[in-house]
Amino acid sequence: MTRNASAHLPPIVFFRNDDVNELTPELIELTALLVAENVPIIHTVEPGNVTEECVAWLLRQKAEHGRLVELMQHGWNHSWHGVGEFGGDRSYDDQYRDLSRGKQIMDDKFGDQWFPAVNFPFGPYNQDSIRIVGELGFTVFNGHFNPRLSRRLFYKVGRFLKRGQILGKHVSYHLENYARTDIFTIDVVLSYIKKYHGEHGSIDCDFHDLETLFARYDSARRFVNIIGWLLHHRFHHTPASMRLVGDSITELRSRVPDLEFWNFEEICRAHGRVK
Repeated sequence: MTRNASAHLPPIVFFRNDDVNELTPELIELTALLVAENVPIIHTVEPGNVTEECVAWLLRQKAEHGRLVELMQHGWNHSWHGVGEFGGDRSYDDQYRDLSRGKQIMDDKFGDQWFPAVNFPFGPYNQDSIRIVGELGFTVFNGHFNPRLSRRLFYKVGRFLKRGQILGKHVSYHLENYARTDIFTIDVVLSYIKKYHGEHGSIDCDFHDLETLFARYDSARRFVNIIGWLLHHRFHHTPASMRLVGDSITELRSRVPDLEFWNFEEICRAHGRVK
């Protein structure tokens, strides 16, 4: 089944929450908000940083809420290597070491309670990174899809050439196999955050308002019917920023009555990628 074959599915939204490492009030509150709305939240866990307290809590949430709490791998330890944690000038061996030990920790700490999907902190990666994702047996690579016309044309050229990158720029294979691999790609489209302030670890940012978010959502819906929204729980530390998430879920249901909220495993199953 290809990206075009997903057209028979209802409109779908998923929520990915990045940078899960310590158990914080924001992580607890954001998870509770989505669970109360019967909306899955996909937590990306930093295996090199996640605390035992956070692991225990995530496992309890998974046991209690099932499909509404999904766990995946977020690189290794969110360290910076020039352009990000992966890609750039990092060698195949260095990247393999970090991604493989991260996966081993995910297996050791979460067993069969996590879904074998991965994304890269800060975004960058290269073709060695993708090769390693395949060699380690991940089911899903999670990147980014930009619905802007220039990017869609760029993606079309990249897919025609069966390239993962052209001149260092990423080609989105949203809801298709990544170029020349068997790795299924599910990409996020929207982020609540307009601009970050400070270094990594900061909790200061500017958020898009609801009107801007839905202008972008409505634009993306013209081209894809499975749209990911990106969260970073640590930035939602005020009542207004947490309310923005709840208001967006309410607005989604109002605008798209047949909308469904899925997790990665459900999206993969609908595309014949898992049983």
